[in-house]
Amino acid sequence: MAQAPGKEELIRKAAIRVFARKGFHRARAEEIAEEAGVAVGTIYNYFKSKEDLLLAIFQREFDQEMDLYQSLEKRGLSVSERIRAILQAHFARLREEHGLGKVLVRERFNWSGEIAGRLLELHRGMLERIEGLIQEGVGQGWVRPCNPQIVAPALFAIVESISACAMAYPEAEERGILDTAPEELASLIWKGLDKGGNP
Repeated sequence: MAQAPGKEELIRKAAIRVFARKGFHRARAEEIAEEAGVAVGTIYNYFKSKEDLLLAIFQREFDQEMDLYQSLEKRGLSVSERIRAILQAHFARLREEHGLGKVLVRERFNWSGEIAGRLLELHRGMLERIEGLIQEGVGQGWVRPCNPQIVAPALFAIVESISACAMAYPEAEERGILDTAPEELASLIWKGLDKGGNP
């Protein structure tokens, strides 16, 4: 039997739903507390501020991505297989946590000061993983020679763009886009990277 999520996780998921509906700046702690079914003070037992709660949402996404990259690397999959698995996991999370994509896309660059620095640090960490994957592929002869510092942000932007565009459609169409995006993008990306004659 699955264990019920703890209060910290309930608050995080409630914040995603509220931020997705209202945007970070218009959302109030009281609304998040009501959504989570907890007292307002309970939020501050786990998060120092609303900004800290937003950072926790991004940090969780980053940690899940890093765990996935490491597990795929240990399995010894080819670059194309890892690209496909990463895309499948990313879009599956967006389907399962409706609203997460809205928060990730809308709030990623809408900042200045310390919080902008932390978000950019997480963003840079993601890009470094993609760069490493491309460099590995080039080194092993799977990927055509290229500049990973240019290609990695381009690939990341493609995924971000599809995530953002899906939100412009009604929910049923959005889900259809998220369902088909992994295979479509895996094929598109691999055709651009493939050196030829590889999986």
